Amino acid sequence: MLIPRRLALACLLVSLSSAWAGDGPATTQDFFGEGSSSQTLALQEAIEMALKNNLDAKFERVGISVEEARRRSAAGVFDPVFAINTSHESVRRPENANDLRTSDALRQEEAIRSQQDFVDAVNLANGRPPISREQSTAGIDGVVFNQENDRSSSTLQGRTPLGTRYGFSLEANRLRNTFSGDTRQVLPEYFTSATVTVIQPLLKNFGPAANLAELRIARLNKKTQILTWKQRVATSVQAVMGTYYDMLYALRDIEVKQDAIAAGEKLLAQNRRRLELGFMSPIDVRQAEVAVSTDRESLVMSKGFLLERQFALKRLILDEFRTEDTRIFIPTTAPQLPVPKIDRPDFLRVAFGKRYDYQIARHEADVQDVRLRFARNQLWPQVDLVGTYGVNGLNNSFGSSAQDAISGHTPEWSAGLNFQIPLGNVQPRAQLNLVKGLKQQAVLRIKQTELNLGVDVDTVISRILTNQQRVDTARATRELNDEAVRIAYKRLEEGQISSFDIIETQRKLYEAKSRELAALAELNKSVTQLWLATGTILDRTGIYFDDEPASAPFVTRTVAPAMVKPPSTAPVGPPDSTSPPGTAPTPAPRRSSSPPAPRPGAAAVPAGPNSSARAIRRFPPTTSEPLAPVLTAPSRGTRPRPLSPEPPSRQAPARAR
Repeated sequence: MLIPRRLALACLLVSLSSAWAGDGPATTQDFFGEGSSSQTLALQEAIEMALKNNLDAKFERVGISVEEARRRSAAGVFDPVFAINTSHESVRRPENANDLRTSDALRQEEAIRSQQDFVDAVNLANGRPPISREQSTAGIDGVVFNQENDRSSSTLQGRTPLGTRYGFSLEANRLRNTFSGDTRQVLPEYFTSATVTVIQPLLKNFGPAANLAELRIARLNKKTQILTWKQRVATSVQAVMGTYYDMLYALRDIEVKQDAIAAGEKLLAQNRRRLELGFMSPIDVRQAEVAVSTDRESLVMSKGFLLERQFALKRLILDEFRTEDTRIFIPTTAPQLPVPKIDRPDFLRVAFGKRYDYQIARHEADVQDVRLRFARNQLWPQVDLVGTYGVNGLNNSFGSSAQDAISGHTPEWSAGLNFQIPLGNVQPRAQLNLVKGLKQQAVLRIKQTELNLGVDVDTVISRILTNQQRVDTARATRELNDEAVRIAYKRLEEGQISSFDIIETQRKLYEAKSRELAALAELNKSVTQLWLATGTILDRTGIYFDDEPASAPFVTRTVAPAMVKPPSTAPVGPPDSTSPPGTAPTPAPRRSSSPPAPRPGAAAVPAGPNSSARAIRRFPPTTSEPLAPVLTAPSRGTRPRPLSPEPPSRQAPARAR
C-alpha cells in the first residue's frame, strides 16, 4: 500500500512531539516557550536554502564585484584624459620708464616722448605752458603697463601598455598690451598654437611587464575570488549534508533511547510485581529504577545533541537572525550515499584537477610572477626619449592666426633624452628582494596545498574504510544482542538469571543500536567528505556554475530523488503483562511507504543586487537500480530498527524467532 506524500509528512509531524519527550507529549514549546513550532526540512531543501542564504557564500560573492571594480580601475589608467582650460587675466604692472636696458623700454620711451611733444604743441597753440620734463635718466619715472589677456587651451593626454605617454594640445590666446598715457588705438593680437608631445621610456617602465602589471594582478585576483566563492559554496554544501545526517542520527537515536526507557519501565513494573509476590528482592527493583534513570539521562543528551546540530544548520541556511524565529528544523529522509570504489590514484588525479584551493594557490603564485617581472624592470635607470612638434600663428583674429598656424610657416620642434638614476638604487633592489620572498612563499603554499590535498584524500579513504567496518560490526553486534535479550527473558522466566543480568543485556542492545545509527551517519558524512576532498561535491549534488559570471540571479533547479523508507519493527523488550510467561513480544505491523513524487519545475532563488555569477542545481536523475535504505525520521506508532546500508533485496534473511 502506498502512502501519499502529504500523509507521510502529517504522520511525521504528529510523531515529532513524541520524539522530543521521553514520557509526555512535550513539544518545541519546552525549548522556546509559547509560539514555537517545528518545521520539516528535506535534504535538498536545506541545500537550496544554503545556496540562497549562506552568509559566507554571499560575502565571497560580493567579493567578485569588488575585484571586478579593482580590475576596471586598473584598466582605467590607459583611458585618455581630455582637459579644457580657459581664463581671463588683467595685469596692471608699474615699471620704470628710465630703465633703458631693453629694446622694448627704448621703444616705449620714444613713444612717450613723441606723445609728450604732441601734447606740448597743443598746449602752446592754446596758450598753455608745455609739460615739464626731466632730461636725466637717473631716478624713477613711473609708467603703468596694462595687460588684458584671454587664454584658452585644450589637451588630450594618455599612455599605452608599452609605456608611451602622448599629449595633444591646442592653445588660442587674445592679448592686448598698453600703458598709461598711451593715446594710440591699441588693437589686440591673436595667438594660436598646436603641439604634439611623445615620451617613450626605453628601459625603466618600458613594455607590458611594467605597465600592465596592476591590470594582470587585478585579473588574477578576480579569478582567485571566483574560485574562493566556489570553494565556499562547496564547503557550505558539504557542511549542510554532514549536519543533516547528524540530525537524522540524533532523531533516530532519540527513538532508540525512548525504546530503552519503555523497555526499562516495563521491566521495572514486572520487578515490582515479582517483589510483591516475593519472587524478587528490593535490590532488583532498585537496579531497574537506576537503569530507567540512566536511560532518561541518555535521552536528554540525545535531545541536546539534536538541538545543537539543528542550530548549526541554521548558521548554514539562514541569512539573518530574528528574535521571533523559534523554528526547530526537523529532518525527514536522506538517501544512503553510495560508497565509491576505493581508487586512491584516481581520487588524487581528480582532486588535483578540481580542488578550488589548489587552483587558488597556483593563481597566487602567478600574481607573484607578475610582480617579480615588474620589480626587475624597476632596476633599470630611467631613460626617456622625448619629442615635440608644434605650429604657431599670430594675427589680428583667431581665424587668421589659425590659418597661419595651419600653413606651417612657423613650426617648432624638439627632441632629446631624459636620463635619471637613483644613486645606490636601494629602493628597487629592496622591492625585488621582497617580491622574491613572496614568490618563495607562494611556491611553498602550493606545496602545502598539495600536501593537504593528499592527506585529506588519504584521511577520508581511511574514514570510509573504518566506517564501513563499523557499520558491519555494529550491525552484527546489534543482531547478537537482539538474540541475547530474547534468550535472557526466557531464562529470567525460568529463574536461571537475575534481573540485573536482563538490565545489562538490554543496555548493551540499545547501545549497539545507537552505535549502528552513528556508524551509518558517519559513513554518509565520510562520503560527502570524500566528495569535498576530491573537489566533486558540486558535481555530485548537481550544482554547476556559468563559465562567465554575469548579473543573472542565482538559480537552482531541483528534481527530488526517490526516497525509500526502511521496514519498521517493534522494540525488543520484556513480554507484555497480558502475555503468558516465556512468550515473545508480538512485532508491530509493518508500514510501507512509496517514494515521494518528484517535484517538477524549477525554483528561482534570488541572490541580491551584488550578484556577479550564476549557479544551477539539479539533482542527479534516478536510475532503475533500487536505492539503498535511508535514515528516516521516526513515524507514529512504529519503532524502526537501525538499517543496513545494503539495499533491501541484498539484506540477510531475518533470524527465526
